[in-house]
Amino acid sequence: MEQPMTTKADASMSPYERYEDELVTLLQMPGVDVKPLPKIEALELPRQTEKPQIFVLVNGTEFAEREELAVVAQLGTVQCELFIRAKNRRGKLGLFDVYEAAKSRLLGHRMLGAKTPIYFNSFGYVSGLHNYWQYALTFSFAAYTVEADRPDSVPTIKEIKNEFTEK
Repeated sequence: MEQPMTTKADASMSPYERYEDELVTLLQMPGVDVKPLPKIEALELPRQTEKPQIFVLVNGTEFAEREELAVVAQLGTVQCELFIRAKNRRGKLGLFDVYEAAKSRLLGHRMLGAKTPIYFNSFGYVSGLHNYWQYALTFSFAAYTVEADRPDSVPTIKEIKNEFTEK
């Protein structure tokens, strides 16, 4: 059964929360702490652990032209970022090792409700940090935002009466 191409699978969560949760689940691996980015300040704090860390962030969406049918649909490019932190760049559970493991899980993965699989935009060093290495991986995928047409406050046709059959 094909997945629906919509971002509204669970009305209690925003699509961005659902995407972050799915990415955190997808990226779980032994010896690595993976979680949504709690606050931007967390990227500047001293390391809390010896374990490598991955912070997941959905930056937002760039929308295309809308399509209007029985619903209004807009295809959007959802832009995401991973911040990968590690004490060492090389070796087992070093930054590059964690990056390769994350890359193999992400590239080509189709998020729930997405039109396209994940593709990468950039990967590079984040400067200005102390006593650990931090790199950022940016990636994207396309998904539709869909809303049903809202009914008019006054219906177009209230009732049609046939004056010949009514007595």
